[in-house]
Amino acid sequence: MSASSSLPVPVATGIAPPDLADSTLLDVDPDAQMSLGAVAVDGRGDIMYATVELPGGARRELKVDVLRPAGDERLPPVVHLPGGAFLRCNKAMAFDARRHAAESGFVVTSVEYRVAPDGATFHDSVRDVRAALAYLRSHADDFGIEPGAVALWGESAGGHLAALTGVTDGLPGFSDASDPTPPVQVQAAVDAYGSSELSAIADDFDEAARLHYRREDTHFSAYLGGPGAPFPEIPDAVRAADPATHATASAPPFLFLHGSEDMLVSPSQTQHVHQALRAAGADSTRYVLKGADHGDVAFLGGPSTGLPWTSATTMGVITGFLHRRLDKADVTER
Repeated sequence: MSASSSLPVPVATGIAPPDLADSTLLDVDPDAQMSLGAVAVDGRGDIMYATVELPGGARRELKVDVLRPAGDERLPPVVHLPGGAFLRCNKAMAFDARRHAAESGFVVTSVEYRVAPDGATFHDSVRDVRAALAYLRSHADDFGIEPGAVALWGESAGGHLAALTGVTDGLPGFSDASDPTPPVQVQAAVDAYGSSELSAIADDFDEAARLHYRREDTHFSAYLGGPGAPFPEIPDAVRAADPATHATASAPPFLFLHGSEDMLVSPSQTQHVHQALRAAGADSTRYVLKGADHGDVAFLGGPSTGLPWTSATTMGVITGFLHRRLDKADVTER
């Protein structure tokens, strides 16, 4: 097990083969990359959607960036939630992937949300996403949004948040109780290599990585709202933050993707939620990308490994799923 000084998250040195019993193995050509530039795109950045109070009384503005095809046509919104291990949230991430999705016919927004260094818990992050959805609904005319449909698309920590937001519509603690307007209903959710049951985040890894999470306090503990403690000491918080806990037949359709060689988040994490949704009677599909790591892990100091995630095949699966769920019609996967 190793760790980065800039991101205190253990990196495994060994991983078990993925379980494909209920999932599809996707063998992509990383050299066949997604297309860009075929459609003119308009962009607007740093749009404030909410102001929140942090512990100690400081105020923080939360902002969103918007990409959409040039023109006046109303299009379905796709809300992108960036990753960052619940330690950071940089809405500039995954720009090319977001642009590709926008070129295919969506208003794609990238949303800031509070994370652990803000003194936030997972409840706060979900409330931030719901506030962003409400803002986009109320400003649908400004962005040319078709307000009747919305999808969440998250990567890593953002994948966890997309899944958790998608299954907690109307549940206490996950929305602003002072807001009298009905919550925005999510029509589809994409979770790419997200965590779920944090106490099992290293279950597919080598013994050193597993023992670290069982014995050590991590930043995840604070994000769960519990005291600084290893996961076995805060089981109720682990359960509350797990999207699988809240899976019901009324959950929106889900698409999960995970790399078979993900050394940061065990591939079984997305399978855990996928299986819970299917058991509850919801619509869920899961792909495992052969040989892929945890998105683009260049931020750990090594070479970029993100090419499988921006391949034409992978992005075609994502945009195809989104079009089928938001357009209510079959489309050619791009």
